[in-house]
Amino acid sequence: MKSASTDRQETTFIGCSNSWSSHPLVQELEKYAPRFQLVRDDGAGLNRKLEQGEVTMAFCPSISLVRHADFEMALPVGVAVESGSSLALWGLSNHNMHLKNVIDARVEALREVFRWAQLHKTENLKQAMTVLHQGLANLPVPRLENLPTMRLNASASSWNVLARVLYRLIFGAEAYDLLVRIASSSGTGTNWNGGGEDGPNLDLRIENEALQKRCSFRHYYDLGELWRTITGLPFVANVLQKNKRNTANCRSSLSEVLELAQMRMQIEPCNYLPDILPRNCQQQSIDLCSMWKGVHYRLGSEDLRGLLVFLALSKPVEKKSGEDDAFTLKMLRWQQREGFMNGQLA
Repeated sequence: MKSASTDRQETTFIGCSNSWSSHPLVQELEKYAPRFQLVRDDGAGLNRKLEQGEVTMAFCPSISLVRHADFEMALPVGVAVESGSSLALWGLSNHNMHLKNVIDARVEALREVFRWAQLHKTENLKQAMTVLHQGLANLPVPRLENLPTMRLNASASSWNVLARVLYRLIFGAEAYDLLVRIASSSGTGTNWNGGGEDGPNLDLRIENEALQKRCSFRHYYDLGELWRTITGLPFVANVLQKNKRNTANCRSSLSEVLELAQMRMQIEPCNYLPDILPRNCQQQSIDLCSMWKGVHYRLGSEDLRGLLVFLALSKPVEKKSGEDDAFTLKMLRWQQREGFMNGQLA
């Protein structure tokens, strides 16, 4: 493989976010300037830049693979969460602790349904999803005295979509549809912060804000950990994507850099700490090393399976047809490429 440090091809522009979750990855890429030139933006901005050809590749939200027909995985690399990372939270205040018993009981029931579908080990994921939907249809909807309200941010983050998917799974499709209708009638769309004087029942905070606000909640649910508990699979928040209308000629050199980032972060993540540590809402230093230990960048077969399940479950909240032939073809093709893609960075 040609070394990235001696690869003298033209500059490749790569889009990335300012999230602390991808900071070690960004730090490694910056060492190879001007071979790789980083362009920073939020999720929506990265989608636009990739769509318009302003960047060759970008670490876009994984949900972009559903929203943008021309986007596809460039390399099996992204930001995957294995367990608790505190990168997305449902915060509960003292006024909303009554929901904890409802959520906990429902999560345990969902866990059994997902385990029954055997999504974590089946070779035919499409068939397993059919079994899953049958199990979910037979699962009694929890009784709710009031509709749980939820804060949704305006960003294009996949965490926002995961929050909607989890809300729909836990409280039922009718509750989710009612939540969306109320939000739409209020003129705020899905960026709804309803809940009266006490705020929303489920206060969604994502990425850097989640790390900062975590200490302010009486109780919180880590959405990455919640996803893992229910599905048995990791959650993939971001994926390195390219526009299929454009070619990317730096895969081998880029894969070497990304492999180094993965290995170095696993060995000693503290090497990536900034000179001035970010602080939470109580002015305490945020433990970035602990967060990075719950994150990995190289996507293996289990990550790809978790990604496919997430994208499939996101179809109803994205108003996409579950029988979208293009998406089904992409899903089957990725399944066939799991072994190949997993070896790209080996």
